[in-house]
Amino acid sequence: MTVRLSFRPTLLAALLTSAGLPLAAHAQNSGPQLSFGLTTFADVPTSGDTDDDALYNWRVDIKLNYAEIWSGGSISGHVEYNDGDGYVGLGEGGLVWPTNTFATLPSVTSDNETTLSLTLTQQFSNTTSVSFGKFNVIDLAEAVPLLGGQGQGGFQYLGIGAPGNFVLPPYIFGGVLTVNYAPMIYTLMIYDANNAQGEDFWDDLFDDGVVYNGTATYTTQINGMPGFYSFNIAHSTKKGTDYESLLLSPSDDAFAGTKDGVNYTGVSFQQYLWSDPQNPMVGWGVFGQIGYGDGNPNPLDEMFLLGLGGNSPLYGRQGDRWGIAWSKYNWSDKLGDALGAYGVNLQDESAVEAFYEAALTENWRLGGNIMWVKPSFESYDDYTQVGFRIRATF
Repeated sequence: MTVRLSFRPTLLAALLTSAGLPLAAHAQNSGPQLSFGLTTFADVPTSGDTDDDALYNWRVDIKLNYAEIWSGGSISGHVEYNDGDGYVGLGEGGLVWPTNTFATLPSVTSDNETTLSLTLTQQFSNTTSVSFGKFNVIDLAEAVPLLGGQGQGGFQYLGIGAPGNFVLPPYIFGGVLTVNYAPMIYTLMIYDANNAQGEDFWDDLFDDGVVYNGTATYTTQINGMPGFYSFNIAHSTKKGTDYESLLLSPSDDAFAGTKDGVNYTGVSFQQYLWSDPQNPMVGWGVFGQIGYGDGNPNPLDEMFLLGLGGNSPLYGRQGDRWGIAWSKYNWSDKLGDALGAYGVNLQDESAVEAFYEAALTENWRLGGNIMWVKPSFESYDDYTQVGFRIRATF
């Protein structure tokens, strides 16, 4: 008999991360800059243990950046709304990671389909800045030059597009210190351990714990091509389920106990293999990541990611984006033992996704993707999906 699991939406609050990858450097013009984006998705499951009906979703993104409000001061805001038929993942089809990140947030982690992220940044010098407020982690992931797509199209499968480490929720409230001493970039993030959505979050700010998340990035050039090599370490003081306690008798007082602290360590890289001499961040290359969780209470033992992508190498199509990537998540052995005691056989979740998104005009983009996922639960068949998306930005 196929085991069906019900995942609460709050699970996603532990699934997202910007993976410690460096953000793309970009200059901000003074004054306000407003953008409006509308994206529609059509995702069609072609195999697997799920309905084969097409899933139609749409989302609206309104972004405001106001630089130099005062000397060195800037504000960034992002209003999101999404609606539609939903997605496969978070238990559906036996998958942990959703197959369409952009159809998942913000609705699945909140009581409604709308959320606002707002941050304030103060640039103290050419090398040091501090940002504070509510951050959208997907925005951070999208800003990564190769993997993220810089908002111009990227991977939809969450396990590739925003690799998870279970210490960085989709929305965080806290501060970020960035120090840039070439060739090194140091980033320290301190934020509430819970997802920054809903009234309960603001009532219980920092009550459940705090996360210290640091990254050191070495920037270099190989044959004149930009490269970014990062080391990331994160510690959350939040308590998590002690998986070993789940093997005890339910009558034992220690059954379903907790354990202090969730830890993650990872290394990642992005190396351009070709870039535009006039704009080094326009190009394509190879990227990868290896991460290690503590396995208890972090449900992750190891994760691996390897891919190729960026701007199109085709002549005259540099505004297009493309990519192909593979990921694998090795879940905690202790979690697997605990689930196995209840008849649920946990296995590693692997995936391959490829996409291409064409710039039709300055404001309109059309893309498609295909993915294969080996589910996290043995009782489910492999899942495949094809998808299409249309994006308008003004």
